[in-house]
Amino acid sequence: MNIKQSMKLSAIIDKMGLKITNPKASQEEVGAELMVQIVSKAYKAEKEIYNFIAEIKNITPKEAEKVDLIEFIKEMNEVSDIKSFFTSAVK
Repeated sequence: MNIKQSMKLSAIIDKMGLKITNPKASQEEVGAELMVQIVSKAYKAEKEIYNFIAEIKNITPKEAEKVDLIEFIKEMNEVSDIKSFFTSAVK
């Protein structure tokens, strides 16, 4: 993930107000909590999410509107630098 993409992801996290409520929880518990927060708060950063997905997948923002959010999150979770960025960004 490049700096520009990191900045976009940071803005999305901030706009959605994502937080880890129990830092001592297991990785699976934290992941599940973040997944619920992302799905329930995605509307707060709708345009930013479309633009981020478009850039990552090299598609247009209009095409990004049709991407399955849960599947995209799962794909992103498999990229180690994004996982570590996301974990450190929401602490």
